[in-house]
Amino acid sequence: VIGHFAKGDCVQITDPDGAVIGVGLAAYPADEAFRIRGRRSDEIQLLLGHRGPAALIHRDDLVLDKR
Repeated sequence: VIGHFAKGDCVQITDPDGAVIGVGLAAYPADEAFRIRGRRSDEIQLLLGHRGPAALIHRDDLVLDKR
C-alpha cells in the first residue's frame, strides 16, 4: 500500500517492478488498507472495528491491463 487515497478513489495496481497492471476503485481508505494488508477477510472486523468488504478492490471495480 503506497500513497494516500480515500474509499472510492481510483487507484493503480502495480507489479513487483512498479509497472502499472491495472486500476480499480478502493473499498477502503489507505490507512485501513495498510492495516488489513496480508490478512484474511474474516479478520477485518477485528482489525478495523467495523465490518467491511472482503477485498480491497472488487473484481467488478477492476480493470487489468495485460500488455
